[in-house]
Amino acid sequence: MAEFGFEGFYAYKPDRAAAIAFAVLFGILIQFSLIETTKATLKNRKLVSTWKSIKLPGDASALRFFSSASLRWTYSPFILGIVLEFVGYVVRAVSINKPTKSTFIVQSVFLLIAPSLYSASVFMLFSKMAHLLFMERYMVFPAKYNTLFFLVGDMTGRVLQAAGGGLLSSLDNLNTARILIIVGLFIQIFCYSVLMLNQIFFHYKMRTDSNGIVQSNKVWFRFNYILLGGNILIIARSIVRAIEFIMGLQSYIIQHEWCLYVFDTVPMFLLPLIFLVCFRASNVFKLQEESVEAQLSWNFPTQETDKSNSDVEEAVSEV
Repeated sequence: MAEFGFEGFYAYKPDRAAAIAFAVLFGILIQFSLIETTKATLKNRKLVSTWKSIKLPGDASALRFFSSASLRWTYSPFILGIVLEFVGYVVRAVSINKPTKSTFIVQSVFLLIAPSLYSASVFMLFSKMAHLLFMERYMVFPAKYNTLFFLVGDMTGRVLQAAGGGLLSSLDNLNTARILIIVGLFIQIFCYSVLMLNQIFFHYKMRTDSNGIVQSNKVWFRFNYILLGGNILIIARSIVRAIEFIMGLQSYIIQHEWCLYVFDTVPMFLLPLIFLVCFRASNVFKLQEESVEAQLSWNFPTQETDKSNSDVEEAVSEV
């Protein structure tokens, strides 16, 4: 592995302080993400129980909402992505002086695939938002194929990158590893780009559609902006990583550690940071509350609506 120049694995001498700093920062994000999602889940669980007890008139459609567990699950890949970033930088910091093949593979693979877990949550959150708005017709693919398309594409790209990352420690397989990572990144870039175009189109439709739910509160638009911003960060990061491996293992990007932090670490830290800073004002649990409140106003006469809304308000106050 003489080509890499430092302890057989890196093309530079890694900065331990930088690795420790980001390990600490990602560790803090893990704690905040668990606290916020747990609090939102507990609050929403009480509301879901109230909604289930509401009896609608015979000619009214059933309320549309998700279970608290289902909503929490949408954030699970997001939290796991933060965990992988944390573990990746912990391993990097601990093994800098004496890197081994196993530690190099762990930190390489974890840092490569963590962003795809972020994207899985972005996609699931976007799909749930469309469902709660009764606007699935504006998804690029029919609802039953939309999830399949994204998850298959994302998983394929993730597996190829993981395989390539594992081969990076072997001199004989460097070119194969490089090809696998490039193909995996481009598959994901395609999937993320389709999702981005769908998000932009969906935002336009939210402004022009006469849907009473979306017109009742601007939280829908803010939430879509957050999802779109997160997806753009992932796409930008993936494009830079693809360029990095296309240029070869002796490229400027691979030869200089600051490129890793500026084009990969910082964007992948900003994404969860933005999500968590905006969480209390814009999250899928809050979107569900807004959606059900609007649905109740449609399905009930005024007197019944007032009673139903008071039940919901009482449930919120008890949480």
